Amino acid sequence: MVKKGARKITLSIGDGANDVSMIQAAHVGIGISGMEGMQAVMASDFAIAQFRYLADLLLVHGRWSYLRICKVVIYFFYKNLTFTLTQFWFTFQTGFSGQRFYDDWFQSLYNVIFTALPVIIVGLFDKDVSSSLSKKYPELYMEGIKNVFFKWKVVAIWAFFSVYQSLIFFYFVSTTNLRKIFGLWDVSTMAFTCVVITVNLRLLMICNSITRWHYISVGGSILAWFIFIFIYSGISTPYDRQENIYFVIYVLMSTFYFYIMLLLVPAAALFCDFVYQGVQRWFFPYDYQIIQEMHRDEVDNTGRAQLLEVGNQLTPAEARSYAISQLPRELSKHTGFAFDSPGYESFFAAQLGVYAPPKAWDVARRASMRSKPKIGHKK
Repeated sequence: MVKKGARKITLSIGDGANDVSMIQAAHVGIGISGMEGMQAVMASDFAIAQFRYLADLLLVHGRWSYLRICKVVIYFFYKNLTFTLTQFWFTFQTGFSGQRFYDDWFQSLYNVIFTALPVIIVGLFDKDVSSSLSKKYPELYMEGIKNVFFKWKVVAIWAFFSVYQSLIFFYFVSTTNLRKIFGLWDVSTMAFTCVVITVNLRLLMICNSITRWHYISVGGSILAWFIFIFIYSGISTPYDRQENIYFVIYVLMSTFYFYIMLLLVPAAALFCDFVYQGVQRWFFPYDYQIIQEMHRDEVDNTGRAQLLEVGNQLTPAEARSYAISQLPRELSKHTGFAFDSPGYESFFAAQLGVYAPPKAWDVARRASMRSKPKIGHKK
């Protein structure tokens, strides 16, 4: 009824075989591994050990996953549109004759090697705020419900910058060749070099958290292009018209003009992106950007061992839940249940020196769960 009538995204969660049909019917199904078997887990999209982990799954990992997917999809759209439009502007100079602007190997390896690894790193490691802040401000989850980062408005803005940058790449490189000292393949190689450098640097500008893997992937992708063109231009074969690129990069790098273009063209292409991001963050910030500014002087300690040391950010219930999660699983006989709270946690916490105050019904539940005495069978 909710899926068809209200047209909303639904989530179902269960821990037994009787929940399988419900889990499969929802958009997102979550199975809990417990004492009732693994049928729910086998039929689910995601599996968790206890029901209380649902908050982390949605508010932390769910948010991060949504942001990463949006960035990856839109960035793929941006970099391919930018690369294609440079060839589109070239057709106006050739009278739509079908003359190609880039070498075939340039086009084949653009998405496979020269721009592939950085976007994978963003899809794996990018996060806007830490896990503790994500749970402290659950309102951030509304950005995903409202689809803030994947609207047509966002796609249109990226498309605009793709058009702008493609114009810079083609006309800035081709029209500054006033003396006509460079041929078609010299200009195209220079333009392609600027495209590879710019789209990789543009990815760093949209990252909320930059690690060493971001620098390694971006620098490695740019370095891979230069290594490839050095080898490819140094080999002359009569096959596939490869002789067009022969010795091109060596001629370009012997001129001062090439190095000026490598500095000016990416800077001019990214200038509007830099201004837009500054204006947007200053005057029209997203919710997560406000949280970033509020906590920009704090150390990003995302480890679970430091969650209790974040001042008064955790409520008593959250502090108790965290303390219980630190207990060794083998000490408790009831952690296999999905919804259990039998009252043994406070005892084990006291033994280990972890503060986890008992709740009012703990004693009653302990008494109700005492094992019955065994009655011997008569022989």
